[in-house]
Amino acid sequence: MTAYRFYNPAPVLMDLLGLKPCAGGSLTFYQAGTTTPKLTYSDQDMAVPNTNPVQLDSSGRSNTNIWLDGGYSVVLKDAGGATVWTRDVDSGVDDGLVIPGLQSGLFLTNDGSNLLWGDFFRLPDPTGSDGFMVTASAGGYTLTPPPEIPEPASSTATSMKINDQLIQRGTGSISASGTKVASTSIAFPIAYDEAPVVVATIARGSGVVAAGFIGTLGVTPSASGFGVAWDLNIPNNGSEFNLTSPV
Repeated sequence: MTAYRFYNPAPVLMDLLGLKPCAGGSLTFYQAGTTTPKLTYSDQDMAVPNTNPVQLDSSGRSNTNIWLDGGYSVVLKDAGGATVWTRDVDSGVDDGLVIPGLQSGLFLTNDGSNLLWGDFFRLPDPTGSDGFMVTASAGGYTLTPPPEIPEPASSTATSMKINDQLIQRGTGSISASGTKVASTSIAFPIAYDEAPVVVATIARGSGVVAAGFIGTLGVTPSASGFGVAWDLNIPNNGSEFNLTSPV
């Protein structure tokens, strides 16, 4: 709390006519604008309250220090109880407002009722971080590189690249084996960093073998290409089921 002194330490308070000291009078203290009694104190730390009203001596002075806290309405009465005057007194600081002791590296803020010290949100040392961005991190801030600008999509007759995604397309052939199975290997024009997903289909009319069947394909991809196997996968035997033309 922040206390302040009521006028000078020992004022002479005059009577109703203002001609002589208000000997034996009293000062009564109320909450500002009310008739609710409010304490004053004989010390700045507000540890020792005064009586209310505070009695005046024969010289019209209070024999105790009067320290106030916030706003008051003060009534001076003479020895007979007649009101001499009523005054409002206010330090401009709300009652009970606590100003905490200084703390290094903090700033003064409040929680709506009390003053308190709060942390500064400080940015890290920018040395070596030219062009970096401020990013919230763990209740504070850090400096991070800006995101990379996406590369524009590029394409050729057989490929399309968007950022780090590469799609390649093309055709290849499996030579005629004269049996119901055949295989080959196909290299990618542009190698990948790791084995990609490969989708292979048969491009051949209504059938592959003379009997009209197409068969199935299986692929084994790698970063540089893939193996592809063709299998008619039927129990029938006969030359009409053998691969006699490239797939």
